[in-house]
Amino acid sequence: METLNGLPAHPLFVHFAIVGVLAAGLVAIAVAVWPRARTALGVFPAILTLVTLIVVPLTTSAGEALEKRFPPSDTLQKHTTLGDELILYVGPLFGLVALLWLLRLPAVTQRLPLSEKALTIIDVVVRVATAAVAVAAIVMVIRIGDSGARAVWGG
Repeated sequence: METLNGLPAHPLFVHFAIVGVLAAGLVAIAVAVWPRARTALGVFPAILTLVTLIVVPLTTSAGEALEKRFPPSDTLQKHTTLGDELILYVGPLFGLVALLWLLRLPAVTQRLPLSEKALTIIDVVVRVATAAVAVAAIVMVIRIGDSGARAVWGG
């Protein structure tokens, strides 16, 4: 999708992607480190991260269409390269957040042939991984935004 209502789609989608990654990352960190938030928010973090996962390739695709309108430059190339890599952070973030939600469901954990100790270890590992990937996704979206601003406005 190149345009929306005659305007380039990328600048419009990018706002959804930025807000989505930042919100999903912060919510993921909250549910990873605060068990009460995990219980209270239920499936919401997984849905938020899934919506973000859907928006990221739309934004990237619109950006690739917009890229063709500009002369090649190192800053634009850096931005597009970083933008292409964002899915590598948001995809695993969605998987980990969904796994955190599944690990709270007795219907899931009672069917697994694992001891309580094993389930606790898995839970801790998934929570640490979720927080780490969330921080990495937030840092990545900030780097992408900075490189995009430099590509458009210089600096």
